[in-house]
Amino acid sequence: MMMAALIRRPPPAASAAGRARMQAAAAVLGLILALVLAALWRDALPAWVVRPPKGWLFDLAGPVNRFLAWLSQEAAIGPVTVKGLTRGIASGFALPLDLLQGLLVKGIDLPLPGGTLRLAALPWWALAAAAAIFGHWVAGRRAAGLVLATCGYFLVLGLWEAAMQTLASVAVAVVVGAILGIALGAAAHRWPRLDAGLNLVYDVMQTLPVFSYLVPILLFFGFGPVAALIATVIYAMPPMARNTTLALRRLPASVMELASMAGCSPRQRLFLVLLPAARQGLLTGFNQLVMLSLSAVIIASVIGAGGLGNVVLQGLKSMQLGRAFEAGLGITLMAIVLDRLSHAVALRRPAHGNQRAGLRRHPALYGALAILVAGLAAAQTVPALRDFPEALTGSSGRTLDNFFAWANVALEAPIGAVRDGVVRHLFRPAKEALLALPWLAMAGLVAVLAYAASGAALALACTAMLGFIALTGYWDLAMTSLYLVGISTLIATLIGFPIGVLAAQGPRLGRITALVIDTLQTLPTFVYLIPVVMLFGLGDFPAMVAIVLFALPPAIRYPMDGIARVPKSLVEAADMAGCTRLQRLALVQIPQALPEIMLGLSQTILMAFGMLVITALVGTRGLEQETLVAVSKARVGEGLIAGLGISFLSIMADRLITHGSARLRRRLGQG
Repeated sequence: MMMAALIRRPPPAASAAGRARMQAAAAVLGLILALVLAALWRDALPAWVVRPPKGWLFDLAGPVNRFLAWLSQEAAIGPVTVKGLTRGIASGFALPLDLLQGLLVKGIDLPLPGGTLRLAALPWWALAAAAAIFGHWVAGRRAAGLVLATCGYFLVLGLWEAAMQTLASVAVAVVVGAILGIALGAAAHRWPRLDAGLNLVYDVMQTLPVFSYLVPILLFFGFGPVAALIATVIYAMPPMARNTTLALRRLPASVMELASMAGCSPRQRLFLVLLPAARQGLLTGFNQLVMLSLSAVIIASVIGAGGLGNVVLQGLKSMQLGRAFEAGLGITLMAIVLDRLSHAVALRRPAHGNQRAGLRRHPALYGALAILVAGLAAAQTVPALRDFPEALTGSSGRTLDNFFAWANVALEAPIGAVRDGVVRHLFRPAKEALLALPWLAMAGLVAVLAYAASGAALALACTAMLGFIALTGYWDLAMTSLYLVGISTLIATLIGFPIGVLAAQGPRLGRITALVIDTLQTLPTFVYLIPVVMLFGLGDFPAMVAIVLFALPPAIRYPMDGIARVPKSLVEAADMAGCTRLQRLALVQIPQALPEIMLGLSQTILMAFGMLVITALVGTRGLEQETLVAVSKARVGEGLIAGLGISFLSIMADRLITHGSARLRRRLGQG
């Protein structure tokens, strides 16, 4: 009888989740009903409710343009102009960048009293061998094989010089980003009030489209690799700073007490105790810094970065998509190698008690260094050893172009039917419905949701952000961007959620899924765009496909991890109650994993917005297109305002879902 009662009544946690789910469903239905009524009564509403009158709009772009023009041309700090100061900073960054690129690719000119001595760059074989030895030392044979395979790919396809240029710029960007990130993270840890302000800045930096600040960077730092380096640092540094602060805060109090008992000064405590103790957290942030720096190389090539990113960009411009795909795949391979190596370094622990010293302690590293020195000497004396034999190089670009041209002809009818059907029956109605909504009703309903999720502060913040978009005249463009992100997120969730649920049911399937997800997450954004353009052409449909592919990993990973982390006691209780596997999943595991699933939805939306910016290159017409046009026409103000609109939309979505997830977690008693 007791067992029968357990079967009839789900566990308390599942009941609480069910009530929360019913309340959330009721709120969503009420929101949908209110939006539908507002759209239907649009003609009966006052004009200022539907769209802000022209008299309400204010021009921020003009003042921003004038201010930046004054700052870059006339402003001075004492005898030094601001532009002169920034160009001096650029020269400082240029020194290590030129040195590293010269060492890897171009060669180095050494000024001597009697003239200039030309040193040839390191030969390919020395770099490949040293990298393989380092990979073996850090992560074993498979990593060494992966390094050699990647080097072979670059050599055979004639991408070696471009790859080394990219590696040099990424290396300098990573060093600069690591120094700035650790400094800002440590400062935020020491002064909590500073942390609140920096978090807001990081949010904007991570969500503001790179196109929005390319033009200001050009104004102050000029065109070329250094400007691209600075753009990469701005894009990739925030995770390093956030992880530094988080790692320092997670240190046990005993570490601080130990430093105080030893009589350390604040500087000694930071550099000799806290940062070494937080090493694992710092290396995790470093790993993210490396990956984000690589993902920015194609965008940075717009302002002169060169390297593999420039090969991709030129291939897209000239529609030589095969060559662009080769270079994009090369960036992916480099990202996988650097991810594998940096992750291995992050997990590597120092060997305490090692009595070896000098060459005996790290023979592999000294061996790699010896190969580099020998290679540099050989490059100066035997020119034939410098370059990879041209007879062994080739390209599959034309073959790929021919294949996709054949695929376009052969699959034109089914692809066209699917594309036209989706555009006619999904895209167009969704876009028209969103554009028909009165702005004031939309802002009010978002404010209500924000208040329900977190209170008055979030409601005021969301109202201010939506008001900014509306009163700067970008509302329709923002809704155009929002419709594409919304549809893409919905499709990614519908695909990713069941895959994640299935992957959580078995360890083997989970490992395979995790491997696929990890591979997808290392692909730069442009790599998704190239095959999509090859198959589907230009417009909103290929943009949607690229966004879905890019945003799919978190839509799979979070449900998979959330279900896997459900306490075993709850699963066992469901089994004892006689639940079937499907009942256990629907009544216990998914409800308990719902907060984690909501966080996955937030990450999916953020990644969708990140890819949205890149889709401007294939003809989308929202705020993202405005940021791209601003780069081509040097309209700094318009690009910044449109970029802030995208940033605000993504921040609002993230905050609403994150706070909603936290509230649901509390209701479920999960802390």
